[in-house]
Amino acid sequence: MPPENPAPTAFFDYDGTLIEGDSILFWHRHYYARRPWMRVFQAASWVGMALNAARVIDSHALKRVFLWPLAFENPETLDALGREFVLNDLAFRFHGPVLARLWAHHRLGHRVVVISASGTFYLRHLAELLPPGCVVLGTEMRWEGGFLRLPSYRGGNLRGPNKITRLRDLGYAGAGKGGFAYSDHPHDVPLLEFVDHPNCIRPTRGMAAEAGRHGWPVWEWPRARAAWKVKAEALFLLLFAWSPKFLAAPKESPKPDEAEVERQEKLIGIETQNDGMMK
Repeated sequence: MPPENPAPTAFFDYDGTLIEGDSILFWHRHYYARRPWMRVFQAASWVGMALNAARVIDSHALKRVFLWPLAFENPETLDALGREFVLNDLAFRFHGPVLARLWAHHRLGHRVVVISASGTFYLRHLAELLPPGCVVLGTEMRWEGGFLRLPSYRGGNLRGPNKITRLRDLGYAGAGKGGFAYSDHPHDVPLLEFVDHPNCIRPTRGMAAEAGRHGWPVWEWPRARAAWKVKAEALFLLLFAWSPKFLAAPKESPKPDEAEVERQEKLIGIETQNDGMMK
């Protein structure tokens, strides 16, 4: 439970914001490389994608189909696979400037919350890479029961307005005042509207339009690989849970650059000061 009279809170989306791309696609590659016999479930994923394209099922149902094989894993084994995935894969995907911003908030004494639609079965292990006390919130899955053991959500898929519902349930109802939020996708418009200091990180076309409409700051910096490589890798991963190595992103450091953290601290201070002057 957040303390009374808390310090400012900084909320970070994960996929597309703290890292480039959708982590569930990287998870599929990691998982099927270690469970090749479970690739039979890819047929269900292809059917699910077709049904989603035809608007028979929504993206929430499609995500359940993508995660279906995990319902047959031992909980301890799944947890170990999730930790291995985070430490051997996701740890090297951080956007340097955004990671530095996260650490800058921490060093300024702000509360830091990573809130994502990604599954907590792997997302919770990010705590080993993030500042002490950083809260990691993700989508909770129910693996037991259900039709053909198809997993379901505990408390819903943590996306869009559901993020605000979860934050309020956890005692963060007032955390938007003086707070910061960072995201790349229009699904997070409710999160950015929730805080006093919204930031759009390499926004998608939809989020860029929202940024223009609201006057929100937009972060852009040179990309390490061509946009076509990013899209091609995502397509390969989506269809085959595999992609050619030449499409992969270069590894990033799991630790923030100290000079960039200091720069971000100063920028946060300026933004907070300007906000105070406007009031």
